[in-house]
Amino acid sequence: MNVEVGTELPEISQRAELTTSVAYAAASGDLNPLHYDPDFAAGVSPTGGMIAHGMYAMGLASRVLTAFAGGPERVAEVNVRFTRPWPLQTTSTFGGTVTNVDGDVATVQLWGRNDRGEQILKGVGRIRV
Repeated sequence: MNVEVGTELPEISQRAELTTSVAYAAASGDLNPLHYDPDFAAGVSPTGGMIAHGMYAMGLASRVLTAFAGGPERVAEVNVRFTRPWPLQTTSTFGGTVTNVDGDVATVQLWGRNDRGEQILKGVGRIRV
């Protein structure tokens, strides 16, 4: 795989839906009502409403990295930080940029942005090239 610094990874966009949030809560065991109960979320959420699970957003950023790498066996590391909540019923886009290539390891700056262009996630991934 020939990877160069500055290469932009193909982006993916995803709408955070209530049905997805409920399914993710059941699958992950994270049953915090902030992610699926509008009345509860209205009282405690920093956005005033329900928000997507942070790990769901991380999974989407990881999907971008894995697709670019050519499979999960080439992903050596994924670390992200959540910078802003992702409200349900909004769309966010995930992508990345190759920032370093050292031998057979490429470092990728990962990001997620909401539909207003605000960063919701940032991180670093390393892949074997």
